[in-house]
Amino acid sequence: MKPAATLVEEFDAIAEALAAVPAIRERLSSAERDLLRWIPAGAGRGLDVGCGDGLLTRAAARRGIAMLGIDLSPRMIALARARSGPDVAYRVADVMNDAIEPGAAYDIVLSVNTVHHLPLAAIVPRLAALVAPGGRLLVQDVVTRARVSDLPLNLAAGISRMIERTRGRWRFTSELKRLYHQHGHGERYLDPGEVRGAYQPFLPGLQVMHHLQWRYSIVWTRPRAEKT
Repeated sequence: MKPAATLVEEFDAIAEALAAVPAIRERLSSAERDLLRWIPAGAGRGLDVGCGDGLLTRAAARRGIAMLGIDLSPRMIALARARSGPDVAYRVADVMNDAIEPGAAYDIVLSVNTVHHLPLAAIVPRLAALVAPGGRLLVQDVVTRARVSDLPLNLAAGISRMIERTRGRWRFTSELKRLYHQHGHGERYLDPGEVRGAYQPFLPGLQVMHHLQWRYSIVWTRPRAEKT
């Protein structure tokens, strides 16, 4: 896993490249849309951990949720602010080391493509602790499908992604592709068969979903009255 300083450097560079191509992606992926369907009705306050340029933060805010997006990268936060209205708040913060808000508890906590940067035993309990009673934690991250038996599924996923990006008019420049490839080099993601077992000790009663395009989602609801 990379040091925080390296992640900041890499995502600052990605943010600069994203800023050079306005609105390169304002359309959610199919996996992201599926995840947001689990936002509970009546949610009032939300937190997006690792918000990047704020795409999901804005999508959740459009549902009437008072959203706060946090990210390690100052340039990502600057980009998120530039692409959002005044109804969405952003802050440069490290969820593991910074106080988000004193005594904060959120009806919805989102984290997409972030948890693989940290040990699950550290980040998942931290995210769960930020969820209010009756609130929901929604995590989405990347899987590796490296077996020969995965080839047909991977082929279908590649075709699906190509169609989705064409319809959504996602225009990734060569510089963005280079930076994302550089960032992803050497990263380790869960195998689909590892996901439930990796999260179950921290989130009893969780739901797990797998998506075609190399993503999984975790849905966990904090009980309204927990046993002591």
